[in-house]
Amino acid sequence: MKKDIRIKINSSNPSSILLKLNYKGISVYNVKETKDGLEMIIHQDDLKKIKRLFLLYKVDYIEEIGLYRVKNNIKKHSLFLVGCIFAILIFFILSNIIVKIEVIDEDSTIRSIVLSALEEKGIKRLSFKKSYQEYEKIIEEIKDEYKDKIEWLEINVEGMILQVRIEKRIIKEEETTSSPCHIVANKSGVIMMISTKKGVSLVNIQDVVKKGDILISGDITLNDEVKKSTCASGEVYAEVWYQIKAELPLTEQISHDTGKMRYNFMIEKNNQKTVLLKSRIKNDKRVENKKLFNIFGYSFYLQKEYEIKKNTITYKEDEITKKAISLIEDKVKLNNHEFEEIISEKVLQKEIKNNKLYIELFMAVKEQIGVKEFHT
Repeated sequence: MKKDIRIKINSSNPSSILLKLNYKGISVYNVKETKDGLEMIIHQDDLKKIKRLFLLYKVDYIEEIGLYRVKNNIKKHSLFLVGCIFAILIFFILSNIIVKIEVIDEDSTIRSIVLSALEEKGIKRLSFKKSYQEYEKIIEEIKDEYKDKIEWLEINVEGMILQVRIEKRIIKEEETTSSPCHIVANKSGVIMMISTKKGVSLVNIQDVVKKGDILISGDITLNDEVKKSTCASGEVYAEVWYQIKAELPLTEQISHDTGKMRYNFMIEKNNQKTVLLKSRIKNDKRVENKKLFNIFGYSFYLQKEYEIKKNTITYKEDEITKKAISLIEDKVKLNNHEFEEIISEKVLQKEIKNNKLYIELFMAVKEQIGVKEFHT
């Protein structure tokens, strides 16, 4: 392969230059006329011929062209390129190696069990990170192997640190207390279902009870005389009523991704965050940070910037009413651990004022109202 170079011939008569080159059979490419001559690409072997042919003209060598230029640049900057490649290699290794494993649990026995199980499956200090699917498979294997000790297990990778969170399995022992107790109502309502395991039920289906009423007694009586006292147990479900007020704005600003995403880098030290590159997203954005590694007290993050577009939605009356009812239902379910189901609901009052909906909702729900109350 011939080596190509770019040259410049100073001349006030470019046409004559090209005629002479063509007459001598010298190939030229990418000819460009300048204010004081011609620029062109030639084979390097023809440079001496051209200089002899145009002794009266100034012939300047400009640069090499093509692969030879690339090769020479590589040779010229070889030390820098080797350093960059080495840095990239080190960066790749550091960002894909686990330097520390943290098992978060107060029980040293559980920590030791989990660390040993992880090591058997190739997860240990200075090992390479695994994929999300591999971690999920390992989690299930450890849970199956130690199902009598581990209820829940989670693996999170933060930079070069692998964190393992554990929830121990608690085996409930059968209650052996000898203290007598009743099952009493912690709320008022109408009885819907009774399941008595120990003791005597004092209420029936459809009975109206008040908070504090005894539902299942721990006293065993005969002819109105208490013969024995035990700790009553069982479940009592009742229809319970709630009257809840709420307010919601008629307008809401929502955001959605436009599909435009750009990468950036961030360095953090002592809670001081510095973004390395100027953001190329000019509009609103949301940012996700993924820790790459820690070194010398600095945390390095790969940052993803997602462009978002914000829209303002104005709800109609029926739409905002449905939204308000749904939020009230979710709140009742979230705040009530004994909640079973919604039986019925009715809007008692509704008003739109100052761009807001004010609503009062009546709800009847099924829930477990029986709690233990000890006595002497």
